[in-house]
Amino acid sequence: MFTPIAGLPEGAIGFVASGLITSTDRHEVLEPTIDSAISACGKVKLLYCTAADFAGYDKGAVLDDAVFGTRHFTDFSKIAFVAEEGPYDRAVHALDGLMPAVVRVFRAGELDAAKEWLAE
Repeated sequence: MFTPIAGLPEGAIGFVASGLITSTDRHEVLEPTIDSAISACGKVKLLYCTAADFAGYDKGAVLDDAVFGTRHFTDFSKIAFVAEEGPYDRAVHALDGLMPAVVRVFRAGELDAAKEWLAE
């Protein structure tokens, strides 16, 4: 499930990912919000947080994520990823340098720092 994050800097959108993310979550919440923000602002700053109960993505959502990411590869200026140390933050670190967006990983207790970084 994706829960939008309010109170972000101008040009930024954010979500908390909890439980198991499904294709429906991506199609009904994440994608329309990102598409709308891109239409309104051009490049978007993204804050993506994983909740303590985040269980990853179902098989359909992983494929959707790859297709969506390819389609919007150049549409993000900054991506702040907030998570505990684990496989998902390691994956984000591995992608850093391959993406045209500036990517930074923050720990779960650093949500405010992530918001400040997006505002810069």
